[in-house]
Amino acid sequence: MRLSFALVLLLPSLSFAQTDEMLKAVERDLAAKRTAKWVLECEAPGGGFFHAPPGPKADAKPSLRATNGAVRAPRYLGFPLLKGEREKHAAFVLSCYDPKTGAFAEPGGKPDVAITSIGVMAAVEVGIPKEKFAKAMDYLKENAKTFEEVRIAAAAVEAWGVKDCPFKLDEWVKVAYKHLNQREPKEDRARAVGGAAALVLRLGWELPVNDAQFAKPIMDDGQRADGGWGKTGEKASDIETTYRVMRALTLLKEKPKDGAKLRAFLESHRNADGGYATKPGDKSSMSGVYYGVIVSKWLDDLEAKK
Repeated sequence: MRLSFALVLLLPSLSFAQTDEMLKAVERDLAAKRTAKWVLECEAPGGGFFHAPPGPKADAKPSLRATNGAVRAPRYLGFPLLKGEREKHAAFVLSCYDPKTGAFAEPGGKPDVAITSIGVMAAVEVGIPKEKFAKAMDYLKENAKTFEEVRIAAAAVEAWGVKDCPFKLDEWVKVAYKHLNQREPKEDRARAVGGAAALVLRLGWELPVNDAQFAKPIMDDGQRADGGWGKTGEKASDIETTYRVMRALTLLKEKPKDGAKLRAFLESHRNADGGYATKPGDKSSMSGVYYGVIVSKWLDDLEAKK
């Protein structure tokens, strides 16, 4: 008690506002450390990560999808994996790759565009030389056709490096524009616009002036009372749709309409174990952690800009 009183006397210029901000910064740092700890508890002994910390009798297999989230989340939290850790997980990622077809697959699973895109992102993140999985880009070029396939494949191209992409992206951009300019989209309009706008921007293209002007208001209008964004027919927002819209806003360098409500929405997905759930009240999962961590980071970055 005496020490605390003495510090107050020695630091008369320290305002209550500054003290409050310092405490919030400490809380954020502790929260980030708890989340990083949760991620490491999902680490498989031989490389790769589980979707959640396995129980003592669990017979779980590491997942490529979970590994992609796990090797990226710590970087956003400020605790990137060390070189030795990346090498161990790189071996797991490569074990999911078929050099004959160029496709990635979950252990024991079948390849497709989505998991191959995830494999490319994970491989880049852990530092695997591109020549070791270069055929994956050929696989994506030949197989990504629908909007959802092109959307996730664009994330792989972004990770690979748009300027180094071995094929032209014109056809994918056409798919994005078609989705962006739907007169009556079947899905929520903010979700449709956010997903399509993000796809175009990730591929290094610019939105036409008219599209850029109407995209932000649509996404603003789509933010719901709970702070997130959601799907048509669903009363509550969902974290995956929120991720899509925030990806577009980040690329457009635009803040969401109500950042405080968005933070509350993200916090509702956070659990006492340090992880995040994909739905409030559910158990923590690597998907929940990835969405929660990255959207929080984007929001921090946008609000830091004046």
